[in-house]
Amino acid sequence: MKLKALIFAILGGTLCSVAAPQSPDVTAEVMKVYDQMMRENYKDYETLFRRANAYYNTGDYLKALDDLDRAVKYCPSTDTESLFAIHALRGECYYCLKRYAMALPELTKALTYEPTSTSLLELRGLTAYELGKYDDAKDDFTKIQRIQPRSQEALFGLALVAAKQSNIGLATDYMDQAVAITPNRSGVFVQRAEVKKLIGDYNGAVDDLLLAMATDGNDPEALPALVRLADSNYSAVVAGLTGAIRRAPRNPLFYYLRASIAAAHFHYQAAIADFKYIIDNNLYDYSGLFCSLAECYYALGQFEKALDNSEQALASADMQADDLCHYSTVRALIQRAMGQNDKALASIDRALDYNENDIDAQVARALILIDKKEYDKASAQLGELTMTNPFEPMPYLLRAWIANDFTKQPDAAKGFYQRVIDLELDHSELVGSYLGFAQLFTGQTPKAVSWMDAILAEPDYDGKNHYFGACFYAWAGRPDKALECVEAALRAGYANLYDWKYRNDARINVAPLRDDARFQALLTQYQSIF
Repeated sequence: MKLKALIFAILGGTLCSVAAPQSPDVTAEVMKVYDQMMRENYKDYETLFRRANAYYNTGDYLKALDDLDRAVKYCPSTDTESLFAIHALRGECYYCLKRYAMALPELTKALTYEPTSTSLLELRGLTAYELGKYDDAKDDFTKIQRIQPRSQEALFGLALVAAKQSNIGLATDYMDQAVAITPNRSGVFVQRAEVKKLIGDYNGAVDDLLLAMATDGNDPEALPALVRLADSNYSAVVAGLTGAIRRAPRNPLFYYLRASIAAAHFHYQAAIADFKYIIDNNLYDYSGLFCSLAECYYALGQFEKALDNSEQALASADMQADDLCHYSTVRALIQRAMGQNDKALASIDRALDYNENDIDAQVARALILIDKKEYDKASAQLGELTMTNPFEPMPYLLRAWIANDFTKQPDAAKGFYQRVIDLELDHSELVGSYLGFAQLFTGQTPKAVSWMDAILAEPDYDGKNHYFGACFYAWAGRPDKALECVEAALRAGYANLYDWKYRNDARINVAPLRDDARFQALLTQYQSIF
């Protein structure tokens, strides 16, 4: 795989099948047609289904569900073909949102119309598996085997169940049978890696994912799976990549992977070493390497180095192929950190010239306007963002911050926090919903504390959860608990010095701790990670 393609693949993996995105203009035109058809007949369930399918293909599952809820309401009971499709898609949407308890009855309903659909039996089996209903999952995977005796999906499903039931020998046997069917297909190694992870064979899982990439450099699942594996066992992934580098010391792919995974887990010094190695040894010529370096230096608070690298990224960028919006956004954030707000605003406007719909760029522009004390403009910018992305919590939190801290509108602030609460957001990371912060700032402290304690009870391999715990308890007025979280985050390697020393946005930060001598002592104690 070419390194540039890898950069887009590394964060592009998803458990749900999403079609290749259409251009924004094409998507907008298609949606206009659907909207016009719905105005002409709001009960047109076939159009509702087609529009829902379009939303599903772009990953907008909540909007898809809105249309599907209406479609099932208007679909006549005699149109069983449409009802099958509607319930099946509802099940898939709920599955992708991780609402497994809601997905299961939808998939079961769909299967009443077409009980031999192996794809739905597989999805229902996986849903039952996620709900811990392992016997039900086993039944569905066994049904697939009866319909398709050489089904790899059935074998891997049975392997997952066996692994969960601690039957390692049976899980291994199912895996080996599946691989033997198509030993030259990269996807089988990705699936086997998932089972190996479940039985605790992390080194074997890493080896399988690297084997998948060697088998097919364009496999869309191997790289994201490797990144996800690092979330639960960072050291095993790094060790596997280090072994690959020893075997192929001139292959930039392995250095880039190791650097990207290190940066994603806040180990910036290790990431910088690998990014620089690629550049200094001329292993690959790609402007994004400089942008990655800029982001690492920014996180470490080394703003001059960060700015130099962001300028290098922009100077060497391919105008057609590179993500100039992202490069310009990174430069704007660095300039903001340096107090160069006018330059930052010019940079972020340039970013939005490249992509006016980019969420990160729009949020960055609002932050710069807040620093410039242009609060009404900042709030308006965020308001436009909530219109086009109503399920993103951060714009509401930033508007609440503006209303509470700067324009002295506490009632408006509470309204924005309530919007976050009302989202009932299913986020892949629990902390990503920011629900507890919104509850805290609206006086719902017991609920907020329960939410944060649930997060802190989860495995925290890189310190991110405890960083947010420090933010939460700092603003909750519990400095001792906050400092416990600070130490836990630093001990786990959370080396984002910008977060620790400079971030002040949205009351989701550790600002209340910064004058505490104990906080400063902890940063000194763990200074080696920065």
